[in-house]
Amino acid sequence: MTVISARDFSQRQPFICRRLGLLAILLALWSGLATAQAGSLDPSFATGGIFTTTFTEGDVTIANVMALQSDGKVMVAGSGPSGATLLRLNANGTPDSSFGSGGFVALSSSDGIDVFGLAILSNGKILVGSDGLPNTIVRLNSNGTLDTTFGNSGVASTRSLVSFPGITPQSILALLPNGEILMTGNEVMGLFTSSGQLDTTFGNGGIAALAAPIATAVAVQPNGKILVASGLPLLAQLHSPPFLPSIQAGAITRYNANGSLDDTFGLSGQAACTCSATAIALQSDGKLVVAGSVTTALATVVNSYGITSANNETGFGLVRYNTNGTIDTTFSHGGVATGFGSNFPAGAGLAVAIQSNGDIVAAGQAGVGNGNGFDSQYLSSSFALARFTSAGKLDSTFGQAGTVLTALGSNNVSFVSALAIQSDGKIVAAGNTGPFVNPEVQFVDNFVVARYLAD
Repeated sequence: MTVISARDFSQRQPFICRRLGLLAILLALWSGLATAQAGSLDPSFATGGIFTTTFTEGDVTIANVMALQSDGKVMVAGSGPSGATLLRLNANGTPDSSFGSGGFVALSSSDGIDVFGLAILSNGKILVGSDGLPNTIVRLNSNGTLDTTFGNSGVASTRSLVSFPGITPQSILALLPNGEILMTGNEVMGLFTSSGQLDTTFGNGGIAALAAPIATAVAVQPNGKILVASGLPLLAQLHSPPFLPSIQAGAITRYNANGSLDDTFGLSGQAACTCSATAIALQSDGKLVVAGSVTTALATVVNSYGITSANNETGFGLVRYNTNGTIDTTFSHGGVATGFGSNFPAGAGLAVAIQSNGDIVAAGQAGVGNGNGFDSQYLSSSFALARFTSAGKLDSTFGQAGTVLTALGSNNVSFVSALAIQSDGKIVAAGNTGPFVNPEVQFVDNFVVARYLAD
């Protein structure tokens, strides 16, 4: 045993105190990390876990899509009357100055207005899909400049693939395993080669008919088969903020790699969906999860004009299907799981992602009527996330009994439109926030990117 004399201790006391002080700091940091609950905002990202743009009055730019780069950077793309806006953030949530101007790139209206497609290629190049007459795919270099080696001086399009901007999402974009690019349009979908030319082996000269006219999401299976969700996600033009979720039932259709209907899926290639079918995610076992909005209750409300009426209360809805398109009845209650509801009667599920452990994260908006029922003039809403176990039960370890609300202004309309899971498991949500006065009035609408802890 080593004995320390009083003299030795007095000489070593400053060193010991420094060590003890350092140990106390480390213990405090460890304690803070250990007690941080899943669903909490990640304080290492942006400001307190949230990045918000500072667009000026009159800007109505809706963030529709998001993609994560392999280096952890976050790309967000959105739409506005004057064109498209792209934003890239560093992994810590600050704007990436190496991209465009201060992290932003603007595409003029000639390149497309409503952006609903975004993909990052393995070489760092960026694909942007937009509605228009015709729909277009723009490829950018990693720094945000046009890649003129793609299509026609950086843009691929065909008059056979068109949409009607500002009404419904139709220019959904997805990458096939072989690097080709699938894009949906009004009642049709087209397949482009990696160089931006129509693949004439697909459908009829590169264009195939859709079984349902309004595409809301696309997922491509590892075997090349194509899943297309259809429905009506929101009862609002997409240049205005989403304020009343749609509860119109949707559908899922599966196509073979050549664009023909896959009649081995569901009923003659299509499966009905009880929710509005806004987003699709594929599980590692081949099952698919569809997210949207469902009716959770009926309510009697009085609007700002004193008129009493019955309205649907809406919440998140998740439906899980087996690989053949039948409902997976082992999931939650007969294959359908719900979240939010009566406390937030204008809840909308708009995005879904699956964690590596099989947990399912859904996101969208949780809206209330500010004492005026469902009068859209008075609606406010928050970022809303819900996490479900692989069995379809709300995960009590996440947020408040499985749900998380992030308010972004006391009277703002805020919603998550895109969701992704980082390689470290953290959850990234992108969407919008802005004060809503009237659906006919333009207002300031800002991009929001928030990162949440997963465990």
